[in-house]
Amino acid sequence: MQKEYKDAIEKISLSSSDRERILANVKKAQEKPADHVIRFPFFRMGAAAAAIVVVLVSGALFRSQVIKNQSGGDGNVTATGNNEQPGDEVVWEEFDSLDDIEEKTDCKTYLLGDVSKKYEVKKVEVAQSQKHVKITYRNKKEKDNILFEYKEEENARDIISQFDNAKELPGEKVGSADVKLYGAGSTCDGMTWQQESCTFAVKLSKGCSRERAKKLVSGTKKKETGDKNARNGSKKEDPGKGNKKNPNAVGWKGDEKESSQKEKKNILKKIYNYLGFRVTIEKPAEKIIYKKVGEFESFSFYYNEREELEDCRIIGYAGWEGCPKGVADGYEETETISANGVTGTVWEKESGEKMFSFVKQDISFTLLIEDWTGEDTEEVLGELLSIIRISMDNGDSEEEPEELSEEEQLELEELRDKAQKIQDMVAESSMKQLSAFVSYPIMIYGPEIQVSSAKEWQSVSPEEIFTVDWVDAIVSYDTGKIKADTKSFQMGDSKNYMLCKIRDDDIDITEIHVAKKEPVSSSEPDIMP
Repeated sequence: MQKEYKDAIEKISLSSSDRERILANVKKAQEKPADHVIRFPFFRMGAAAAAIVVVLVSGALFRSQVIKNQSGGDGNVTATGNNEQPGDEVVWEEFDSLDDIEEKTDCKTYLLGDVSKKYEVKKVEVAQSQKHVKITYRNKKEKDNILFEYKEEENARDIISQFDNAKELPGEKVGSADVKLYGAGSTCDGMTWQQESCTFAVKLSKGCSRERAKKLVSGTKKKETGDKNARNGSKKEDPGKGNKKNPNAVGWKGDEKESSQKEKKNILKKIYNYLGFRVTIEKPAEKIIYKKVGEFESFSFYYNEREELEDCRIIGYAGWEGCPKGVADGYEETETISANGVTGTVWEKESGEKMFSFVKQDISFTLLIEDWTGEDTEEVLGELLSIIRISMDNGDSEEEPEELSEEEQLELEELRDKAQKIQDMVAESSMKQLSAFVSYPIMIYGPEIQVSSAKEWQSVSPEEIFTVDWVDAIVSYDTGKIKADTKSFQMGDSKNYMLCKIRDDDIDITEIHVAKKEPVSSSEPDIMP
């Protein structure tokens, strides 16, 4: 308030005519005083009157100035949400697309880097006089917003001040920028930084990891004039996009094209005849390619369901032991993790790029993920395991893909999702969650336990059911075998399995078979007395 008062006082001035009029009125009042007015010497009265006039005029001008500042100059008080300097007129214009920033304003166009393609540019706002831009990205499915804004001014207070009351996290150095992070614990929901004489800020309606926040900052780039892809907010197309590969990907040139269904079937049959098994990659994986590399089946695919894996090409190898020579070069073992009942090893290069290796149903797997250095490795491995299927048949009995309506296809996908949820429950050895799918009464063969109700089910020891072999057989079941006309199916193998029936688009577990453990015979000789 003191600053506004000072600024207003400095702007007060009187014209010559106003000054003469005010002094004439004061003199006239002194010459014809009213009887009830206390008489003062002329010089005192003139000084007092002049002081009163100055105070009144100052107050009026001060009030006028404050209203002008708040309203942007038109006299109507509005809240802009910015701390602009007094006298600045902030006028926000909303445009239809990012194109308009370059075409209709003098502002630079920056794009928030590494944003998932699930996000669309929902709103573009520009205050041209201040060269201040706001871009809102929206993920409609997940109801998530990202507000990206920048101003062509170093340390712009109106951008930085919005985080004054936020909890500041330890900062990060990203390139040449010192990035301030805000949020709680390990979750970041805001950040600011200086770059190219601009002040930048990002606010997220849903927090993200520090690693993700750093990628958002590092990927933020100025759009070059004439770059149509960047102008539209899309990632610039790379002529080799979709063909990139990890340098350790033995047997892959990088120019392979996705195979037709017939080509996939033929190569998988050849792989089975040579190795005695075949591995298939299930949806929602995309752009799947199979080939034989030495003593291994190899496959390539994309898994865009996870934001951090978008556009990352994944190349894998499956064989009876190890991986092809050269695949593991440059990697060092970092940790061991467990997901979906499978124990895996995480390998890492000096650059941070990671690789997974694990054994599933006696088959050795190695997965190379192009450029991926992210976190949540256990979750990522779990999701990748859920789409890898091992078959010990040659696939001759497989039928051609069934023609389904869009509604039937959605129902089938929901049914397969439920089967995968059951697999996840089994992997977690959760009796409580699995109870919701059990049809009572149910017989558990092996330990020979009859269960009549959900209450009795909770009293069964998990060790009686969740043996290592049983869990592995259930989570390895290919849910893609469930068809639109399937009425019942056996989830597992010939010894460890669950019988399931489909009723009203739901799955009921009607029988559980757990193979009995064979007694271990001692090979030590008897000790004679």
